[in-house]
Amino acid sequence: MQTTPFEPPSRHVPKPLRRCAAIGWAAAPLSVGLLWGESQLRVLHPLSIVFILLLVITSVAAVGGLVCSLWRVCRGPRRLAALRWSAISILPGLVWPALGWYGFHEWSRREVPHELPFTLVKMAGASLMEAQARYLYPHRLETERLVMFYRDGLADPDGDARAMDRHVAQLEEMTGLFHREKIWWVRGPLLGQSRLALYGLALGSSASPASGLDRHELAHAVFYQHAKPDSDPPMLLMEGWAESQSVDRKALAARALNQRQQFTETSGRWASMSHAEQIEFLHTLVDPDGWQHLLTQGTARDGGFSYLRELTGSFWYHRDAGQVYTVGGAFVDFLLRRYGSQRFVQLCVACLPDTFESSCQSIYGTDLDTLEKQFWEDLQQNTVSAPLPKSGTR
Repeated sequence: MQTTPFEPPSRHVPKPLRRCAAIGWAAAPLSVGLLWGESQLRVLHPLSIVFILLLVITSVAAVGGLVCSLWRVCRGPRRLAALRWSAISILPGLVWPALGWYGFHEWSRREVPHELPFTLVKMAGASLMEAQARYLYPHRLETERLVMFYRDGLADPDGDARAMDRHVAQLEEMTGLFHREKIWWVRGPLLGQSRLALYGLALGSSASPASGLDRHELAHAVFYQHAKPDSDPPMLLMEGWAESQSVDRKALAARALNQRQQFTETSGRWASMSHAEQIEFLHTLVDPDGWQHLLTQGTARDGGFSYLRELTGSFWYHRDAGQVYTVGGAFVDFLLRRYGSQRFVQLCVACLPDTFESSCQSIYGTDLDTLEKQFWEDLQQNTVSAPLPKSGTR
């Protein structure tokens, strides 16, 4: 009796389909590994072209696998095997759309979680943004600390570059965080994003003279020069730091005090307001979700409310909106003046979620209640009459 040698199922599947699957499964992990490795090595300007090439290869392999499988399904034979291989070849191509959706979802909620998926999204975004800046912004001007990218129509590029180079130099002198690589300062949006700092990139204003927005984002970029993979300071400190270096001190104090006054007045009647009245009030604010959480917590604690504990708690720790700006700017300015910049840098390096209070105790030698009391008393001495700004704006 004649026997037929065993043939693996893959032999009945077209070689192009198998090749697409193999290429996709090689390129996708390489792209993820590249970004993860760059984040661990604290790379400020990632290998944009290499990442884009791997991204294109992954996408082409997925599309090629889909086309080949559909062709085999239409012609036969082995339609079921072709469908299985189609899923195998398409799956790597779904990695980056899935991560992109996750990053968009988190950022739309103003959340910046310190976890691997979001780190990959940030590094991917930085890679694509730097490629766009390099090839789509026609002008480049370099100083000792900056590379400024700009388009036609900027009134005073030389003056702007000199002014912001001095600003960065002052921040470096203050903190001792001297630049490892030049900051790419882009005068306009990238990938539809603006008012943003990411690794060695800062997106600022598109008009001269350089404004508080530019000082804010460049202050972030100075800190990112020395951020470690496990660094995870609260947004209260990070946005507070950038605000403290871009807004007048008395204005910072006035904003924070007006913010607290509005919170005190509203929390006193929040519980008695109808649901419709609460919604109507929240719709007048820039950060309604943040205000709702703050008011709910303030009402629930019945006088035991602590701004610093609340704004470094789980809801606010990674939230890039609202009170972390208005209160954070004044709080960081207070810490810098009262205790010095070196202790502030130590605090940013040391604190993690759930350790803010203990880090303050060890670095400043005082408990959080005392620190908060000192903070609000200090503001009373530095305030001026000023309108309450919309919370959540930079």
